[in-house]
Amino acid sequence: MLDEQGLPSFSSTYMWQLRTGRADNPTKKHMDGLAAFFGVPEDYWSNRATASSVNGLIARLNGFKESGTNPDQLHRQLESLTKLMTKGVTPEVLNEQLETLARLHEAGVTADTLKRLQDARVTGIAMRAVGLSDKGITAATAMIDQVRRLEGLSEPEPSDESPA
Repeated sequence: MLDEQGLPSFSSTYMWQLRTGRADNPTKKHMDGLAAFFGVPEDYWSNRATASSVNGLIARLNGFKESGTNPDQLHRQLESLTKLMTKGVTPEVLNEQLETLARLHEAGVTADTLKRLQDARVTGIAMRAVGLSDKGITAATAMIDQVRRLEGLSEPEPSDESPA
């Protein structure tokens, strides 16, 4: 699998020797290849603090499995987090971001919804609602629902929160 990804590889015999303790000094090139393969920082194998931080991120990411996130998506996310760590973003900040993502996910916000919220036109509509009265928000919601029906879109899930 390392070969398939263009990473430094070694024989299955050498891997067996490492796993059984018959070989105990892999090269840095091999360790860096394994780190790249698993999506962890290169110092994961030699730095306990890094390993502890990454293991915490992995545990947090694994919590998304229950909601149907597939392993490939989780692996890509871990690779993204690792890149951020190498750029100086602290594990605490990454954990906070994952916590926010978990809360959004629990509230039913999907990755597709987050992607659509990056559209300035969509967020512009939401920002225009700031400051409206309850009556104004109700009217705006009714208009948007009518446009959704005209475009053949499904009704959005009703919000549990009442307008402020």
